[in-house]
Amino acid sequence: LCLEDEHGAFHLRGRASTRVFHTGDVEEDSVANESKPAMKPFFLLNPGQSTEFDVVFKPTLAQRLEGEIRVLVGDTCSCKTLIELVGEGHKDEFILKGLEEDPKERNAKSSLKKDVIDAVRVNHIQFGDCPVGEPCQRTFTITNHTRTKVMRYEWDADIPFQFSPKVGHLHPGCSKVITVTLKSDVSATFKRHLVKCKVTKIKFELPQRKVPAWDDQMCIGTWKETPRRDPTARWPKIRKVMETVPEPAHTVVQESSREVEVYLSAVVAYAQFKLSTIMVQFNDSSPFETRTATFSMQNTGEVPLKYSWEKAEDSEPVRKTYYTALMR
Repeated sequence: LCLEDEHGAFHLRGRASTRVFHTGDVEEDSVANESKPAMKPFFLLNPGQSTEFDVVFKPTLAQRLEGEIRVLVGDTCSCKTLIELVGEGHKDEFILKGLEEDPKERNAKSSLKKDVIDAVRVNHIQFGDCPVGEPCQRTFTITNHTRTKVMRYEWDADIPFQFSPKVGHLHPGCSKVITVTLKSDVSATFKRHLVKCKVTKIKFELPQRKVPAWDDQMCIGTWKETPRRDPTARWPKIRKVMETVPEPAHTVVQESSREVEVYLSAVVAYAQFKLSTIMVQFNDSSPFETRTATFSMQNTGEVPLKYSWEKAEDSEPVRKTYYTALMR
């Protein structure tokens, strides 16, 4: 294996199952070979065996980077395989972490037939299979990587998706966990459903150090008086009311607005099952004798089936007189 990388951003690392005979550009996790290293690392695979490698991308520049791995088989250069490496060093002020790779984008941008191969974006949330009427949640983190700027974010999501918090402020160097909830009362399929987040830089009317972090989920409890129904009562009734904290006064920095895209995928379906029987018939049993019957239940739907057993309230055992024959 020969790794070619102009900027040194790619690293090839063998796993514990890798049998290394010579080491060069490979960081191996297996037992080190004390023999004299050659210019190129060589590996041995016996018939039917396989091995795995990790390719690590650690960029030092905010730009597109390329590399390649040349796989030479045997002692001849005629039998070789070329593996292209593409990565993109990303440096942004507003970062999303905890998302997944978009499979459609990977398939579209990873074709070797294209003259330019693009790096795959990590901007996808896969909910998987969700039952109808039950909430499914996923979380990710947003971070403000600036040192002095305050950012305001607002998610433009529609039903049945809900982002919490939906609107908020991010102070410099701070992060916020975003919870996405999917709850649909009908069966539906979502494939790469686009949700945009509007991000702007803002300035507060007060000094920044005097303005605490804010989002639309923050509440404050206040005590309010309400009249009693009894007209003879001398004192009003006091109850606690939760109110949303108002958004701090601010102005938007001109030409600082941008949009961040996130794709959502999910399958919402009804839980379905099939029983092998709807009646369990036990054979006649003597008192204190134990009988066992068996039936099967199969999940025939597209989502996980949650179930529990409970005794029907109106079900009562039928009592019959027990007869026995005396033997002479």
